[in-house]
Amino acid sequence: MTDTIPQGPKAGRNWPAEWEEYDDPNTGARITRLTSYPGEDDYHLYFTEDGWYDDGRRLLFRSNRGGSRQLFSIDLESGLITQVTDLEGFEGGTSIHHETADAYFWVDGRLVRFDLDRLRVTDVIYEAPGGYDRGSMDVNADGSVVYAAITEDVDLPGEDQWMDEMMAAEPHVQIFAVPTDGSGGEREPELIHEEERWASSHVNASPTDPEIFIFCQEGPWDGVDHRIWVADAATGETWKIREVPEEGGVGHEYWMADGERIGYHGSLRDPQGRDRVDDPEPFIGSARYDDTDHRETDLPDEVYALTHTHANSPELLVCDGSFTGVPYNLLYRWDEESESYEGPHSLATVDWKPESPHPHSRFSPDGSRVLFDSDRYDGSSNLYLVEVPDFEDLPEYESEGWE
Repeated sequence: MTDTIPQGPKAGRNWPAEWEEYDDPNTGARITRLTSYPGEDDYHLYFTEDGWYDDGRRLLFRSNRGGSRQLFSIDLESGLITQVTDLEGFEGGTSIHHETADAYFWVDGRLVRFDLDRLRVTDVIYEAPGGYDRGSMDVNADGSVVYAAITEDVDLPGEDQWMDEMMAAEPHVQIFAVPTDGSGGEREPELIHEEERWASSHVNASPTDPEIFIFCQEGPWDGVDHRIWVADAATGETWKIREVPEEGGVGHEYWMADGERIGYHGSLRDPQGRDRVDDPEPFIGSARYDDTDHRETDLPDEVYALTHTHANSPELLVCDGSFTGVPYNLLYRWDEESESYEGPHSLATVDWKPESPHPHSRFSPDGSRVLFDSDRYDGSSNLYLVEVPDFEDLPEYESEGWE
């Protein structure tokens, strides 16, 4: 396909710098609030996606400030904010190929390639067929294909337990390798995997191996058969990562920078907290993509519900905290001598409440900062960058009953 989709008139619109620097009152870490547009929500890309581009000078984020949810960028040297997309039907999830500054996302069921420098759609590379909704997608390491999932349309009877209902519906799911070159049929999308199971919402490509990606069996973690799966596009083989007991769960999986380790967190008891238990046994860690060399550590009990974790390497991990009583994101450091993690130490005050956006804490590519979302400023979501001090300079996190 080579069709393009025209941008609306708001693309390229600019806003002056909105940032403010301060020292965290509880941890002393230096923080920059990057956005502060009144009354509208700003969110960085989902924590599995590296939103830095232009050699790290710019950061891509999502915002409602233009009247609808669109992509924006912030110049990290000047603070200038630019509206990147003005596309009717823009569907949110975005993946960047950093060597070319091409971004990929869905627009009304069409998977498009977007030039971040020229601010325009250059190709429609795939369109979901009738009877299917778009799913998650991610460009692979060499930029040759996008691994993209589609899901059979399902009528759900209600909204309160929609995840349970979607999982129980067992929709037909397909994951394709879609060529990115706009070859117009010369290279057809290749079907890599399909099944009758909701497995289309978290497709993530290895950042270094173009043939490997992960996907998940979606649904409440204590209800799915198994959450984290690896797929080899060259062979079609799939396998599990990090088995857990039937009453537990693991997830919020992501790739570390080497493209060989997969990070996650989980619990050995009711991981999503729908029926809170006294001893959830939560943990954070990673494994190689062949499910070997697990490195894990316990989390405080109050962190286990709906948190996220991230790391560029297993040596330093960040955890969101939680709305159940942990107002900070937390750091853990690997100690080679003891072969165990030290911590947690509190990094930045997030003030996560039940109605707040998830912080989705993630390290910058060079590991010097952690990016997160918070509504602690005025009740709307803003982007924050916290500089990562020496581990010893941060206060140890203390909680009742935590040792």
